[in-house]
Amino acid sequence: MKLSNDWEAARTMIVIKSPRTREEFKAYYSMRYRVLREPLGLPKGTEKDDYEPLSEHFMAVDDENGEILGVVKMYERETGVAQFSHLAVSPDHQGRGVGRLLVNYLEGRARELGYKSMGTTTRASATGFYERCGYRVTGIASPLFGRLQILWMDKDLEITEDTNK
Repeated sequence: MKLSNDWEAARTMIVIKSPRTREEFKAYYSMRYRVLREPLGLPKGTEKDDYEPLSEHFMAVDDENGEILGVVKMYERETGVAQFSHLAVSPDHQGRGVGRLLVNYLEGRARELGYKSMGTTTRASATGFYERCGYRVTGIASPLFGRLQILWMDKDLEITEDTNK
């Protein structure tokens, strides 16, 4: 795949890390709220769920200025299956490879932990992104907040493929 100049520049400056301090977690959850819930008019607090304490949390951070560009979390859905959720990329950085970088990182982490497959629930409007990352729709979930069509997408982690399209 030919990488755009934005992608190449972003890859050299972005680090993936887990939030550790209270301030980092506050910024992490703030990004999730601003990107995923506030546009829907939902109250603060809806950016969290019951899986927070069981999850590994990750942030894509600009190494030069410390700005959080994107966030995501991962946890065990069932034996051998990882699930990630709440992937949120700052609107100013969408379309520049930040989401792909986070998904690729999660897949590597899931393999390290011995997971055989990984999936996510996503809005119908985001399926194209996940399909480009090698995921396929395998189920339909109940509408989120009674109004968003949600789909289950998954990927076999034992099959290696080039998803940098």
